[in-house]
Amino acid sequence: MSSSIWLLYEIGLQRAGINFKELWGVEMGTTVTCENCKKAHRYYSSEIENIGTAWHPIWTVKCPNCGAQMTREQSGLDFYDKTSAPKDKNAYERAESSDIREYWIQKYIKDNYAKLGFSKLEGPFDVGPDFRGAYKGKEVIVEAERDYQSFIQHKHQEDEHFKKVSILVVLNPSEPPEEIKCKLPKTIIHIDIDDFVEWWRPKAKAYAKTKKIQGIIDLIAGEFQRRFVRDCGDKDRDMSTCPECDLCPYFGEGTAYKASSLFQEMALKFIALYKYPITSDDFKLSDIEPSEIDKFNFDFFISARQMVDNSNCCPYCKPNLEGGRYFLPDGSSLPFYIDRKGVIHNPDCPKIKEGV
Repeated sequence: MSSSIWLLYEIGLQRAGINFKELWGVEMGTTVTCENCKKAHRYYSSEIENIGTAWHPIWTVKCPNCGAQMTREQSGLDFYDKTSAPKDKNAYERAESSDIREYWIQKYIKDNYAKLGFSKLEGPFDVGPDFRGAYKGKEVIVEAERDYQSFIQHKHQEDEHFKKVSILVVLNPSEPPEEIKCKLPKTIIHIDIDDFVEWWRPKAKAYAKTKKIQGIIDLIAGEFQRRFVRDCGDKDRDMSTCPECDLCPYFGEGTAYKASSLFQEMALKFIALYKYPITSDDFKLSDIEPSEIDKFNFDFFISARQMVDNSNCCPYCKPNLEGGRYFLPDGSSLPFYIDRKGVIHNPDCPKIKEGV
């Protein structure tokens, strides 16, 4: 993004009283049915690759059954309105077949440790065994897994950090055969699947809704970024990284990963302005007219340009806003200073220190 447009945007937000927001999302995985062998498989974030761009994702996965490569292009506003892959397992079947993310198992243990026989529990921790606590009057180290096989697959039995793990908590009800018990902690606690499913269902539903809402915001932000790339005056310069604005040295101050927050904020303001009910289960992205996005995009920057005129500049230092920044003799630059009254100054303007 050109530095002058970035300045206009920052001033526009200051005048409008808008604050940037951070929206956090965690990819828990998705179920996809192979178009070749027709078998469904649940893919986790580490198995899903984006071969497109940040604003125009093209997701690709490889079927573990037949090896076919599948792609899904996330570019249209109707993406989330399409029917998702069929779910061939209910919650109980998923729990019994270890088709539940370990994240949820850890959360369940943290919320329900007393049901499992622990008098206290700390964790889960980012590094090493998941928990430490007290069980039947003894201090214990605890690891959580979907099933006992996962403990061995992760090679915990060979890791010095896991030598003191005395309890393994698993969701899958299967028992290990005698010949491999020596590789596992002495005590294995099986989570009650009925209780887990009752706890998990509302949380999984809430997560799915949050994920969909974030997806809607991402797609609308992508529409604004697509329009910006189309009109950007810097895309023919030598160091431009079009269409990856996050990595472009001409975007704002050249700081990486600033573009995403800008377009996310535009998406949030667009949603608020037009009062789109994106949290409603009945909301469809196809209800949004592309012309509304075009109009908002145009009005937003036109309004920002109208705010930046000579009447907003300090008459003493007379800042030149053409370049978007204040350039020093050595070629380096600094951002302009905007005081509490909205007046724009050069960063070395004496009037700033005087409080004028």
